[in-house]
Formats: sequence, structure tokens, C-alpha cells
Amino acid sequence: MDFGGPEPRRTIDTRFRNPPAFLVTMNDQAVIEGQEVTMSVRISGQPKPMLYWLRDRVTVKTGPHHIVRETKDGAFEMTIKSAVKSDSGIYTCRIINEYGTKQCEAKLEVKGMHFSACCFF
Repeated sequence: MDFGGPEPRRTIDTRFRNPPAFLVTMNDQAVIEGQEVTMSVRISGQPKPMLYWLRDRVTVKTGPHHIVRETKDGAFEMTIKSAVKSDSGIYTCRIINEYGTKQCEAKLEVKGMHFSACCFF
């Protein structure tokens, strides 16, 4: 039935529907074996995106060697304790919510320690 009046407007609240996005991405890093490495990102999206860390396309297992956390100021970090050469590779941070998927990548190079010959007198 048409009553001759304008249709009521339907407003959609888009504050809670945003695809994931990176506000800050990771940087390539080169370290020496034994050093600690932290990769950090800042993200946005509603609902809050799920975050995954990968090395060479394989999910990183968290534990004493790989520590993942969200900081008080909202950054997400993955710290590698005492890096070894096998930690080298392409790291990916993938964020996913129901409105999309984004990812960023950074290269980590872990160099072996080089001992120079030294003379003892």
C-alpha cells in the first residue's frame, strides 16, 4: 500500500563492519645468531581481525622460542628468542575477519657468528 509519503531511511551502522587493514607493517631485519628479534604490526578492522604469523608460508608455532603477544598500546608482536640461522626466511602476518583478509611480509636474515683469529701472547 502506498500512503504517498517518503520511505523511512534505513541507516546502517558501518562502525562495526570494517575489513582488516595494517596501520603499521613489519620491516626487513638482519641479525646475528643469538640475538632477539621482534616483528611488530598495528592493525585495524571490525570485528577485530584474527592474526596469524607464518614463516615461509608455514604457521609459526608459539612457545619459548617464538613468543606472540598484544602490547598495551595495541601493537601485535612476535619475538624470536635467541635467533638461529634456521629462523631466516620470509615472515608473513595475515589478518582476517569476515570482511576480508590482508597480509604483509618481511624478510629475516640470521647471520652466523664470525670469529676472527686472534693471537694470544
